Amino acid sequence: MSEPVLTVQNLTKDFFGALAVNDVSLSLLPGKTIALLGENGAGKSTLMKCISGVYTATSGTVLLDGKEIQPSNVRQAEELGILLVQQELHIAPNLSIAENACMGFMPNRYGVVDWAKVIKHTRDCLNFFEIDADPNAPASTLSASEQRLLMISSALTKGTPRVLILDEPTAALTPGEAAHLYDKIKQVSRLGVATVFITHRLDEIEGVCDRALVMRNGRLVFETSQLKGSRDQIVRAMIGREPESRESRTVTLSKKRLSVTNLHVSGSASNSKAFVDGASLDVSGGEIVGLFGLVGAGQTELAMAIFGAWNGRVHGDVTINGVNGRPRSPRDALGRGCAMLTEDRKRSGLFETQSALYNMSAASISRLSRWGVIGRSAERRRNLTLARNFHLRPLNLEKSVETFSGGNQQKIMLARWLAAEPDLLIVDEPTVGVDIGARFEIYRILRELADSGKAILMISSDMEEVANESDRILVMYKGQITGEFKPGVSRHTLLAAATGSLEGTEHTYD
Repeated sequence: MSEPVLTVQNLTKDFFGALAVNDVSLSLLPGKTIALLGENGAGKSTLMKCISGVYTATSGTVLLDGKEIQPSNVRQAEELGILLVQQELHIAPNLSIAENACMGFMPNRYGVVDWAKVIKHTRDCLNFFEIDADPNAPASTLSASEQRLLMISSALTKGTPRVLILDEPTAALTPGEAAHLYDKIKQVSRLGVATVFITHRLDEIEGVCDRALVMRNGRLVFETSQLKGSRDQIVRAMIGREPESRESRTVTLSKKRLSVTNLHVSGSASNSKAFVDGASLDVSGGEIVGLFGLVGAGQTELAMAIFGAWNGRVHGDVTINGVNGRPRSPRDALGRGCAMLTEDRKRSGLFETQSALYNMSAASISRLSRWGVIGRSAERRRNLTLARNFHLRPLNLEKSVETFSGGNQQKIMLARWLAAEPDLLIVDEPTVGVDIGARFEIYRILRELADSGKAILMISSDMEEVANESDRILVMYKGQITGEFKPGVSRHTLLAAATGSLEGTEHTYD
């Protein structure tokens, strides 16, 4: 058996007395990939940040090739061969794509930036995931998922590390893009790299990882190298209880809440790229309609146009709650009874430094006000009721929202829009970066909303999520709806529709 590349001994990290990592020990072997699993707040990311120089451990030892190391920052860790690709996107939106791709290691010659090498490296990064973008364009022109792909490919092309840590790398990636990443992980493993793969997608670990470790409440609680058939054991270890089973739902349709006909969405006058090309769809009260497509297929742009949040050009008919005419702004859409949970909650949704109470009230101030004065008691009662219904943890509405886990931040965003009492709710990638326990709760919330008569349009690049949680499934490819399916459709057929492999232009399957 090979000697470990990296060994962690009794590592503990606390923040002001709160234990985030509690006496954890593990070893990473050369050429092997471990899956590190657990709910948000279990301590996975904190543990890896202690190893990679982001945090300094409170106690414990980290050994690299048997020698103790104490990297005090990320640069020192990278020089030792420990590379971390973090879950959080660190993008400077006003800088170019090229400047973001090469941030921290700008190629230079005699002290002057070698822009030819910068552009070449950036093109290599973009081509790795087939992203069609100009390296000189602002990074803000990339979608959230494209930004994630750029950061992953940039990190993986820096060189061959000793230890590679990937924190939720496949969040919001399509199956094809994730498959590219799996191949790259296997490639670096063959070079002897020890890899840690943090994920919430249990279906992806079997073909990529050699071993699975589960953390809960800061401790390692489960380990197995028998990945096949161990899903139930892993889920029980992650959440500390038996997982909920999905009950079949009887769909009772009510009034048509959304009707979209021949919608075209493109960029501004200076960028006429077409994102949506003649899409038509409808959603009725009582149903969850899943919208599946690869990154760049146009589903997010379609949703933003429906919600009045698209800054480019829009043509076509949109009817919300019987009112014809495209909303001119999110406020206009909200006034018609339409709310939208965005793909990137941190960039265009959360007020991170404000309290949970403030965030939950942000879309419904008028409902809480009388003669311009907010009724604080009513606000607190209503938001506390929502928080309890959503099983928000911790149940402290005064806490800054940035201190909540990703799953609980998503619940806060859902509560914000539901407080506005919409009839139509659009959710874009509702469970990205959300742990499996919170996923179950978000699915429960969406089903309960549909049962109460709400119309739900759920955009997701997670094929299992769309197939399991939708009452009806639409697929987009190159800006067009290429198929409509019922939940029993095979994953192969869904992927074929999403890649343009089905004959014809539109298909309906029972």
